[in-house]
Amino acid sequence: MYLSYLMGAEQISDQELTASDIDIVGKTDSGSRKLKIPSESIERYKNLIREKMTPGFWNEFLDENDIHFIFKFENNDTKEYVLSPESEQEIDDLCAKLNNEPPDKTANVYKYISENDFYRDFMMTNYKVMIER
Repeated sequence: MYLSYLMGAEQISDQELTASDIDIVGKTDSGSRKLKIPSESIERYKNLIREKMTPGFWNEFLDENDIHFIFKFENNDTKEYVLSPESEQEIDDLCAKLNNEPPDKTANVYKYISENDFYRDFMMTNYKVMIER
C-alpha cells in the first residue's frame, strides 16, 4: 500500500482514481487529495501522474520501502526518482525550485516530506533515522 498527497492534478478526476481502486481518504480545502494506493494500482497511478499532472508540480508516493517522486516541468517533460542519500540533493533542488523555497528548507527531504500531516506518522514509523539525522 502506498500513500500519496495529490496536488497539482486538477485534470485527474476522483472517478479516474477510484476506477483504479485508489482510495481517496481525505481532501483539503484547496482540493488536494490524500490517497491510499494498492500496490497493484501503482503503475496506473504513475501513468495518470505522468499524463495529467499540471506542469510545474511534482508528486510523491511512498511505502515502507521507498519514496518515489515524479516531477513535471513546464515543457511537460517528467523526471522520476527514488529518494536515497545519492538522489536527495537533486530532489531537494527541484522541490525548492518548484515551490519557490530556499534550499535549506527542503535540504533533508525525508524531514520535509514528514512535515505533511498525512505522512507524519508513517514517516516517523518507517523513516525516523533519516528524518532525525
